[in-house]
Amino acid sequence: MNSQKKSWKVWFFVFGLNLVAIAGAIYLKSNGIDLYAFRGN
Repeated sequence: MNSQKKSWKVWFFVFGLNLVAIAGAIYLKSNGIDLYAFRGN
């Protein structure tokens, strides 16, 4: 039971980080900063 509870916390943390990353990318794009320009060719 305890490991299952910890597993849910880990997945919640990962999901939260993904939301922050997506929100950050949208914010930067709205300010005219293209993240794909940093990748190079």
